[in-house]
Amino acid sequence: MASRKAVVGQRELAAQAQRNAQEIAAYLRLLDSRDGEDDQGGDGPGDGPGTPDEVRAALERLKAQGRAIANQAQQLLRSDASTVVCGEPEARPMRSLNSQPGYNLQTAVETQSHLIVAHEVVCEVNDQRQLQPMAEAASRVLQQPCTVVADAGYANGEHIAALDAQGITSYVAGERSVNHQGGGNLYQRSAFVYDPASDSFTCPAGSALKRKQLSRKDKMVVYAAQPSDCADCEQKPKCTTARQRFVSRHLHEEALEANASRLAAQPWMMALRRQTVEHPFASIKYLILGNARLLMRHTSGARAEFSLAVMAYNLKRVFNMKGAPSRRCGAEALGAIARPMKNAPLSRGISI
Repeated sequence: MASRKAVVGQRELAAQAQRNAQEIAAYLRLLDSRDGEDDQGGDGPGDGPGTPDEVRAALERLKAQGRAIANQAQQLLRSDASTVVCGEPEARPMRSLNSQPGYNLQTAVETQSHLIVAHEVVCEVNDQRQLQPMAEAASRVLQQPCTVVADAGYANGEHIAALDAQGITSYVAGERSVNHQGGGNLYQRSAFVYDPASDSFTCPAGSALKRKQLSRKDKMVVYAAQPSDCADCEQKPKCTTARQRFVSRHLHEEALEANASRLAAQPWMMALRRQTVEHPFASIKYLILGNARLLMRHTSGARAEFSLAVMAYNLKRVFNMKGAPSRRCGAEALGAIARPMKNAPLSRGISI
């Protein structure tokens, strides 16, 4: 993996471009002075920091560096990122690594055997778009729809709805729609009643909040009360500090509410997740990788290294569960545990 020094933004790239231009200008002046010495019968190529050919070669290298800096600046402008990793543009500065460049490693762990049944290396800094692909990958391996448990970082209403349609039940943590205004003492969204027929909310005072706008980026519909209703309302001090009250509703609100209800009915699911998914990650980081950092560069190298680490963990796990007699090879041991797993009851559980 690249080091933290390789992470640069537009300001650093601009400074690099300026230094590069100054060095090119210095070499051009040197070439001009050499040409003048030749015209005046100077001492020849032995003078100065290099021959004219060496200076021209260095100048070409500087120009190539300048083009690379310009390309990085253009890529940064076209992307949503604020920084780029020099030499490894697929990597991203990770908050969990104190802004060191890295990749987002994903695993799906089967809750009965604690084997990693699916894994992936992605270039995104968070897990918000990983719930559906990881759950689907695990279901393909297990050859049946599974039950998936994930932490709040995976909360995604669109993914939860898509998994529900496939028969994959999700338990995803996350406190939703919390109103932090007024020190958290104002009416929460739960105090407003939604009416599907009119596509509107009714506030505690009985006034309507009608649909105002749609945010496709956040996949939210915003509802607003009439300013005149809020101005004359006796409950406004308990409701909002703004001119009018706004309430948002997710486009996949039904799926999110069903997920929240399932989790409220079975809160121990989060404890199951911690007991299942955290141990394999710790084992891979410190017992297998040794330094908790990938050594290979680029996504292809990271995926290869992570795949080998996952295979090593799964083999260690199988041998711990079934034993590893001297005449029993790894493939036979894997088959011994795969047979009872294949005949396990429906709705197998995974943690991600």
